[in-house]
Amino acid sequence: MIYWPFVILCLVAILAIIIARSIRVSGQGWGVWLCYQVAKAHAFIFARWMARNPCTIPEHGAAIIVSNHTSPVDPSLLWIRHFSGFRKKQLRVIGFMMAREYYDRRDIVGWACRTMQAIPVERAGRDMGPVKNALVRLEEGKLLGLFPEGRINDQTPDERLLAGGTGVAWLALKSRVPVLPVFIHNAPRGRTMVSSFFVCSRTSLTYGKPVDLSEWYDRKLTRNTLAEATDRIMESLAALGQLAHTPVAAAVNSENG
Repeated sequence: MIYWPFVILCLVAILAIIIARSIRVSGQGWGVWLCYQVAKAHAFIFARWMARNPCTIPEHGAAIIVSNHTSPVDPSLLWIRHFSGFRKKQLRVIGFMMAREYYDRRDIVGWACRTMQAIPVERAGRDMGPVKNALVRLEEGKLLGLFPEGRINDQTPDERLLAGGTGVAWLALKSRVPVLPVFIHNAPRGRTMVSSFFVCSRTSLTYGKPVDLSEWYDRKLTRNTLAEATDRIMESLAALGQLAHTPVAAAVNSENG
């Protein structure tokens, strides 16, 4: 006769051991581990995620991950298989800069933002604090995620990138860490932030090589320098998605002229 309570207790104990070991191997604690499990389930059930080429996100050291932005789900899509090329399959948190209104929420969305080490930014964009925090993150050898378009592109998501903000160039030239473009194809798009997570799609990612910004390293960080470096980054990103981009250097030169 099978004593089912004992069997169930054993199964629960085994499952607890497996989860505990998985959390320890992840190297980031239970909160990040849980976020990853949710992201993995979402990618499998709804986004049907796939990579078009090998991931270029580094296993060690700082890097800036830049991407196009067409959906609230984008941070999860960029993170889901970031470790595919690692020798040791551990999780690395990509801390994204995002609107403070999401970071400060007292619900699951806010908890996820804080757990995933997001850097809150005011919509007005006048506070340099978030940029300095991002620079510190890079100096500590961590990963930083940026959407240079500054907001979700709901105008020309499949034809043209919006103009990139020069903050990405400032961080890249100040820190001199690799800037890695990643293009997200066909991200799920819903009417609201929450509904976007339940839209079925066939999402794929194309990873790019580090953008060469060395020609600007020794220049003074003027508006022209930042605009030119920003355009180089946006050109690399647009090329991955075979989209046009909106240059910022021409506008800056026109203002100065």
